[in-house]
Amino acid sequence: MSASIAVWYWTISLMVFIYWFMLFYLDRSTPKTDLISWSFLLIAPLLWPIVLPVSSWELSRNRLKNIYLKS
Repeated sequence: MSASIAVWYWTISLMVFIYWFMLFYLDRSTPKTDLISWSFLLIAPLLWPIVLPVSSWELSRNRLKNIYLKS
């Protein structure tokens, strides 16, 4: 059972890394030579059980703020 949990953990970590790498690569405002950006991009997927809920909460909070500002 612990082997399957580890497989799921690494699978989701890889999916999160690929998604965030695409976002990072397509972002023109961040220089691709910035060491801090690359280190965050490599460390964050390993911590996806913490980072992903916080990230989605932040995105939904910003979306709600934008909706209320437009009203």
